[in-house]
Amino acid sequence: MEEIQQDLLAAKESGDLDKIKETLLRAKAAGGGGTAPATIDQALKDVDTAIAGADPGANARKRAEESKLKGNASLKEGTKSGAREALVHFTAGLAANCSDSVLNAQLHGNRAHVRIQLRQFVEAVDDCRKAIDLDPSNLKHYWRATKASMHLDLWQSGIDFCNQGLEQKDDADLAKLRATCMDKLSAQQQRKTELISREFNAEEAMALQERVNSLREQVDILKSQVASRQREGQRTELTRKVVHELPESTPLYNAVGRCFIREDQVKIKESLQKQVDHLEEEVPKLQKSLTELEKRKESAEKELMEMMHTYRQPAAA
Repeated sequence: MEEIQQDLLAAKESGDLDKIKETLLRAKAAGGGGTAPATIDQALKDVDTAIAGADPGANARKRAEESKLKGNASLKEGTKSGAREALVHFTAGLAANCSDSVLNAQLHGNRAHVRIQLRQFVEAVDDCRKAIDLDPSNLKHYWRATKASMHLDLWQSGIDFCNQGLEQKDDADLAKLRATCMDKLSAQQQRKTELISREFNAEEAMALQERVNSLREQVDILKSQVASRQREGQRTELTRKVVHELPESTPLYNAVGRCFIREDQVKIKESLQKQVDHLEEEVPKLQKSLTELEKRKESAEKELMEMMHTYRQPAAA
């Protein structure tokens, strides 16, 4: 009951009517803890009256702001799971339907940032467009829209976003991004021109397709290895924590083949810690290798698609 009283005090200090009501209901279900039921019932009626008379617009903005703060906190974790949590929070903030266009633009912009991290580039561009419509003065929206477009090889789209942002205000970062997009677009057009001027080479196309297939297989194998090591790390860390919580007199056994041999607790703890440390070093290395391999695979796939698209055009004509 003491915990409920502390929660109620915290809810009152925050002024969150929904939390106050939730805590009062918990107190009522727990028997009141010395507080008369009639007193709790009256408090619940007062809270319901306050909720009914509250400004819905203010509540919506408060929910949106809270969701934004939660999303930002999840992002600071710097993990994929944190990014996914942030995506949920930013989406919840937009679902609050508050009337603050700048806040909604920030939620769309932050969600776009998360989606870029999660490689959801098409959705990121869509969020950036909505953010720009709501708050065209914020250059971050144009910058993120350009970065997402670059990941999709939409160089002209990236140039257009940069131009729109630079119309709002001169910015060195946007100007640099525009120059990069212009260089990439020029190189892309040059590759297409070279492909058109060359005759179709079936052996070259088959070799490229084989390289794509090989890279896809390597990516799948490496993904499996990363997932396996991550699961192993979670199991080992959990085991290590359980072992450290055991009394020193608890007998422990180590698996050796089909047998279990009793071993000193200190040695087992040291062994588990070494395993955890090793996996913490190995997993990031595997993830880095996976990222590089995925880039190679994507590059080969793009090259193959460009080749096939280029050779189909004269045939269609």
